[in-house]
Amino acid sequence: MKTLLHWLDPYRQGPLFFKWSFWSILLVVAACVWGCLNWKSSFIKMALDNVVVYLPNYLTHEMAGHNFVGRIGFVICYKSCYAVGRWWSAAMGNGVETLLPLIVLFVSLRLRGGRWLLPGAWYWLGTTLYGAGVYASDARACKLPLTSSDMMTNFAPGEVKGDWYNILNPLGLLDYDIIIGRTFIFLGIFCLVIAVYSAYYYWTHNEQYFNDRSW
Repeated sequence: MKTLLHWLDPYRQGPLFFKWSFWSILLVVAACVWGCLNWKSSFIKMALDNVVVYLPNYLTHEMAGHNFVGRIGFVICYKSCYAVGRWWSAAMGNGVETLLPLIVLFVSLRLRGGRWLLPGAWYWLGTTLYGAGVYASDARACKLPLTSSDMMTNFAPGEVKGDWYNILNPLGLLDYDIIIGRTFIFLGIFCLVIAVYSAYYYWTHNEQYFNDRSW
């Protein structure tokens, strides 16, 4: 475990190596609980689903996810198994959208001084998880409007099945869409809290990274 942690976070910059106190843990836990209890509030929605993050996430989801990685997988699987190719194409929207901030998070942990990128990476990851959770929760109901990949045509709610219907239904998990969606939403809120606390922590604990270089 120590070897794995050293590989993931060689400069001890992540939350696992924070100098946690009872009150800081209580504060983070309380913020997470409050966010989870008030996940429908306008504050949480504004924090995790706003115009600043929507456009890059949307472009990543559609262009890099569905139209690039998704299509490559679909073409590869088309002749052998159409269903697998279709599932892959649907899954790669949120898959790539979430993978990119995970990569940024991983790279930031492995860079000396990368801690200054970590709050942004945590926040970016939180926005993608929140968005996935909102639409996963709607997999059966299909009440949310969907926008086509050309960013010009708006499908009426229920007119076209969303990604998460096509992801969960073949796996037999469609009846658990709300549980899965809420899990993603709560993970997004957790990432938001960690992002905010990390920014505060790095600003107030600079000496930890200058003086503590041992492993």
